[in-house]
Amino acid sequence: MSDSDRQALRLAHELREELRQTLPQQVAAPSVSPFVDPSGRPAVLMKMDEETARAVMAVLEERRGRQAQQFPEPRRADGTHVPPPDAAMAVPPPRHPAVPVTATGFPAAPVPAAGGPGLLPTAFPLR
Repeated sequence: MSDSDRQALRLAHELREELRQTLPQQVAAPSVSPFVDPSGRPAVLMKMDEETARAVMAVLEERRGRQAQQFPEPRRADGTHVPPPDAAMAVPPPRHPAVPVTATGFPAAPVPAAGGPGLLPTAFPLR
């Protein structure tokens, strides 16, 4: 078992325990499965029924409500929102789209766009 496999198992176990302690006892425990993503990082997959999903959303909503009470949004005298001091730092980094993976575990070949060659631009002239 690789180090990433062990880390994924530990991550899934810790998440299961946290959910067990946080969610109401009457909801079904979500299924948490460890895996290692294509980049080699430990990850988990979760599967839950509607009742459990709604319980998770309620817990998150309650937590957001408590944070809003502790740290209310700064407002100007006219009631408008005050942006963070450094707006560039407040923007999350761009998310990269998931790369499809074949059954062999290697990235799938890109599918050409309609009407285009499907190749990356090159600095070399075409003949």
